[in-house]
Amino acid sequence: MGPKARESEPFGDGSTTLSVITRSVTNFDPTTNLFSKYLEEKTGVKIEYGTVPRGDEGAPKVNAILAGGDLPDALMLGPEWMGGFTKSELYVYGQQGLFMALDELIDRLAPELQEVFALNPEFRKAWTAPDGAMYAFPSVNQCYHCMSSDYRTWVHTPSMKEAGFSEQPATLEEFEQMLAAMKEANPDIRPMTGWKDNLPLQLLGAAHLNMGTNQLRRDGDTIVYTPTDPAMRDVFRVAARLVRDGLLDRNAFTQTSEQLIRLGMNEAGSQVGVCQGVSQGNFADVDYTDPDARYREFEPLRPFAGPQGDPVIAWDDPPGAGSVGLVIPADSADPETLVRWADFQLGLLSTLSMRLGPQDEFWTWGEDGDLGIDDRPALYKKVLQEEEMQNVVWEEHGVFNLALDVRHGEAVDEMTSFEPMLYRAGKLYEEFAAPPESQFYSPFFDQDQAAQVGELRTNIDSAYVRGATSMCLGELDPDSDADWESYLTSLSNAGADQYLEVLTEADANQV
Repeated sequence: MGPKARESEPFGDGSTTLSVITRSVTNFDPTTNLFSKYLEEKTGVKIEYGTVPRGDEGAPKVNAILAGGDLPDALMLGPEWMGGFTKSELYVYGQQGLFMALDELIDRLAPELQEVFALNPEFRKAWTAPDGAMYAFPSVNQCYHCMSSDYRTWVHTPSMKEAGFSEQPATLEEFEQMLAAMKEANPDIRPMTGWKDNLPLQLLGAAHLNMGTNQLRRDGDTIVYTPTDPAMRDVFRVAARLVRDGLLDRNAFTQTSEQLIRLGMNEAGSQVGVCQGVSQGNFADVDYTDPDARYREFEPLRPFAGPQGDPVIAWDDPPGAGSVGLVIPADSADPETLVRWADFQLGLLSTLSMRLGPQDEFWTWGEDGDLGIDDRPALYKKVLQEEEMQNVVWEEHGVFNLALDVRHGEAVDEMTSFEPMLYRAGKLYEEFAAPPESQFYSPFFDQDQAAQVGELRTNIDSAYVRGATSMCLGELDPDSDADWESYLTSLSNAGADQYLEVLTEADANQV
């Protein structure tokens, strides 16, 4: 279920111009952008846009705007990966009186968002701060294949078949046998490899325990930092054995992504056998115009059973899947109009125009025979353009509703998109999804908690990567009780216990 295609009448009279700060992007001018013009035409609301860069580059400017007191009528800075506000920042600034609580306005003026709440009551709860207020107008952004992307692992099918395996391994034992057979068939191949920013342990881990999302899971009322789970010791034992036997590439812990792609694109054939990654683009060049491109030789590797039985894939499907769409400062000139303006953007026609451009020129409704990403009849399809699309669409820095049915409703060509393959990978992994109640999602933090969590998480992650790498490469011995205790102590010294205390306290205060 998702937004509906509705026509509406403009509600702004154009007598007032409201100011909105958004993101600057290459070849993007929000004043002349086609979607900006579409919004003004459909809503009658005139906007004067200011821009700030994404991420760390834009942070000082955003902070200066917030500290200076002369705020715009709204801020539209996108998701966290763009440098947008976190939920905790919304809560802190809301408590300080800087950002307006939008509950009453949303209930009165936002029918599109109310429909989202009706379809998914947990969505509202996820965006409600501990004080009971909503300090942002959220966007909806559901991504099916992202729910298992941390675990997604790929196998080079020609190498697998050359090794004598017509089917993918079903157990950890068969997986190790396949790696050994790959090495025997092709001494130049790295049967299993990766790159330094992505520890190659997720499927090995899934064969032994619920690794959680971002190394966190729930066990009843307890929040667990999974690198301290005793079962991780067995994961390290397997990885260390694979490294010793030359089946897991030692360089997987140190090489760059560029070096990995060179292995995948070796002229004599892929030197990558198995690799963890979001898509084939992590280890091979992507050329949609080439039907024989190397990346097409890789398929998702099915999770395999371990000593305790079926694998466990943490299924990252947060009830509040989305991002901060619009924030309205407390002294905004016309918050009612801005809430209506944001709500219009949640509609299907606006969402598709935001992503693809004007209807009929850049996209049309699907026709008989058109199939979407999920193999159901397509809702819409792109119209091929000869020229490059510049200043036509918005990046995902505003308000939109990409519910699953909208995202999957796009007609796609397998030859020109990752999406069908990623969808199939998701279906392959969903069979082994962990129970929803085992998922832990980051709560709202107050100012003191937020200050602690950021530093603690950085320190803990660094300690985990160092310790896991040492265990896998033989610098520490997972069979040694002393080395295992040393590993656990390093995590504790980095703040793991304190981190869990803060998470538990914040989690208890959620609505």
